[in-house]
Amino acid sequence: MHLQHRISLVLCIGVALVGMIRFPAVFASLCQVSNIDYNYPQQVTAGVSFGTTTTVTVVCAPDDANYYSIRVDLNDQLFRVLSDSSAPIGYSQGQTWNVSISNQVTPSMLIGSWQIIFAVYIFAAVGSGDTLDSVTINPVKVQVVAQ
Repeated sequence: MHLQHRISLVLCIGVALVGMIRFPAVFASLCQVSNIDYNYPQQVTAGVSFGTTTTVTVVCAPDDANYYSIRVDLNDQLFRVLSDSSAPIGYSQGQTWNVSISNQVTPSMLIGSWQIIFAVYIFAAVGSGDTLDSVTINPVKVQVVAQ
C-alpha cells in the first residue's frame, strides 16, 4: 500500500472513531456560590465525635421549575463519606441564600494530623430527578490528640 493510501486510511479511521465518541453535554451552572465558610475545630480528641458547620452563600437563577438543595459530605483521604448532611434551599427568585449545614464526625484513634475533605454539592431538582449543579472540594487538616 502506498504512503498516501495509508495516510488516507488512518485519517478515515480517525474521523470514524471521533464520530463514535459521545462527548458529555456542556451546561451552565444555575447557581453561583459566592462564599463558603468552613467552621471546624483545629484539634480534636481521638475517637470522640465533633461537629462542623458549613455556611454556603449562593444565588441561583430565577426559576420556578427547579427546587434547589445543598449537601455537605465530610470524606476521608480515600473520599469515603464519613458524614453527610443536606438542607433544602427552595425555589429561586434570584435572591441570595445563606445556608448553614451541620455535620458530625468521629476521628480515627490514630494520633497526629488527620485530613478530612469537605465536599459541598448544590443540586437542582429538574423534572423527576436531581441534577448536580456544582461541587466545591476543600481538604483540611485537623490535629488528633490522645484522650
